[in-house]
Amino acid sequence: MNTKTYTLDQIEGEKATLLLRSDESEELIVDKEKILPAVEGDILELTFSEKNEIQSSRVLVEETKSARLKANDLLQKLIDKNN
Repeated sequence: MNTKTYTLDQIEGEKATLLLRSDESEELIVDKEKILPAVEGDILELTFSEKNEIQSSRVLVEETKSARLKANDLLQKLIDKNN
């Protein structure tokens, strides 16, 4: 088994686009049912089988909260800088 951490970038129709946390240029497109109830912006830990199929997924709640706070702080700094 192999475990990797991804950010849920977007959901379009029945597909979800995930970006590898360690290298966001690496994209993984999966059926959204494999990762529900995650929402866009969530950080997920995926466990893969030996055949590289998703065995399980879970939302990393604390990591997601931290990333959202960091993004909001950055956005606020940009807004403040332009005012």
